Amino acid sequence: MNESFGPEELVFMMKRLNQNLSVQLEQSLKCRDITGVQVYFLVYILRHHPEGTYLTELCSEIGVSKATLSALIKKMREKDYLYFHEDPDDIRRKKLLPTGKLIAEGSEFLQKAGRMEKEIFSGLDQQEKTQLWELEQKLMNRFVTMEDE
Repeated sequence: MNESFGPEELVFMMKRLNQNLSVQLEQSLKCRDITGVQVYFLVYILRHHPEGTYLTELCSEIGVSKATLSALIKKMREKDYLYFHEDPDDIRRKKLLPTGKLIAEGSEFLQKAGRMEKEIFSGLDQQEKTQLWELEQKLMNRFVTMEDE
C-alpha cells in the first residue's frame, strides 16, 4: 500500500467515492420514473420512518438543507410516493408519510437497496466498516467546526 499521499489525494479520493456512489445509486436503484437517489431516499423513509416524520427531523438526520430536502419531497409527492398530513392543532406542522403506492412498491426498493449495499461493502470486514464510520464522523465534525468558524 502506498503510504505517501497528502491532503489533495485524500480530497480527490473522497470526491471519487462520492461520484462512484452516485453512479451506483443510479445504476442499481433507478426505477421507472424515479432516479436512484430518489429511490434511496424512499428506502430511508421506509426503513426509519414508516409511520411518518417531519421535515426538520429529516434535515438533521440526513444532513441536507431544508431547501434541498423540500425539492426532493416535492418530486416524490408529485409522483405519489409521499404525502403530508397536517396537524389539526398546528397547520404549520406537517407529518411526511409514505403513500399506498410507496408501500406497494417498497419491498422492491428495499431489496434492490439491500443488494447494492451488500455489494458495495462486501470488501470490508466489520472492523473496517466501524473504522470507516468513525473516520467519517470525525470528518463531519470537522466540517461543522469549520462552518462555525
